[in-house]
Amino acid sequence: MKQIGFIGLGKMGLPMALNLCRKGFAVWSHSSHAESQKQLQDAGGKLAPDFAWMAAECDVLVSIVPADREIGELLDVVLTHGHEGLVWIEMTSAMGTTKQAAQEKLHPRKIALVDAPVSGGTAGAQQGTLTIMVGAEADVLEAQRDVLEAMGTQIYHTGPVGSGSNVKMLNQMLNAANTAIAAEVLCLSRKLGVDDGILSQVVNKSSGGSYIFERNVPKYMMTGDHTPGFRLDLMKKDVGLFIQAAQEADEFIPVSNLIAQLYAGASHQGLGDQNYTAIHTWYEKNQK
Repeated sequence: MKQIGFIGLGKMGLPMALNLCRKGFAVWSHSSHAESQKQLQDAGGKLAPDFAWMAAECDVLVSIVPADREIGELLDVVLTHGHEGLVWIEMTSAMGTTKQAAQEKLHPRKIALVDAPVSGGTAGAQQGTLTIMVGAEADVLEAQRDVLEAMGTQIYHTGPVGSGSNVKMLNQMLNAANTAIAAEVLCLSRKLGVDDGILSQVVNKSSGGSYIFERNVPKYMMTGDHTPGFRLDLMKKDVGLFIQAAQEADEFIPVSNLIAQLYAGASHQGLGDQNYTAIHTWYEKNQK
């Protein structure tokens, strides 16, 4: 049985760790969130003394943390305490370059990094149906496929370390942009007196249709229920990763820069903890 150390029992991480327990893995964790720690232990998980112990004793580390800075902090722990043969599955939405740099430092220690960000939100995490974009050596991916399949149903090998995070970043930019324009269209549609149901029927069978318009517009925007599955501030962060990568590559991104400003505006108006579709609420508040 693989011994797995899980780091990051947040809204995404906790259900992912619970699914690993349900699949029979030995899951160790150490969290400042007492309730999350208790839920994992009630499901069969075990309490580890600290992250250093997990790096030294577990076969696999799985982490999903807020951002690049926390990855850097974990890297210091793994470099200091990790053992030869350890596999670190890093599932945070972060810069591909951050994970590439980490792997370069880990390689001489014979510790493998699997770059594996996810898509699917808290519902996907709870149901074990996440899409996982994996940047890793093919043999390393195959050796850890059982761990990944305990958390997701769509496992894509995107290439070397860093590519998984890059693909996730590109997808998030498209998601953010589609959501923003859908919110803008819905506001004008209502001002023109178009029925929401008619709009949905026509758009979803026409060239303007999209996953966002088919699923998120009726579920969130048309109902006004923006209960968070993926917070707006997290989307703002992911859009920021795209902007940073584009700047480093000296890319021309006028539309993406505007999208970043829109999400920043919505966040500054206090919508950051709502679902990212709450950008529609911000649009509504700014109508004349």
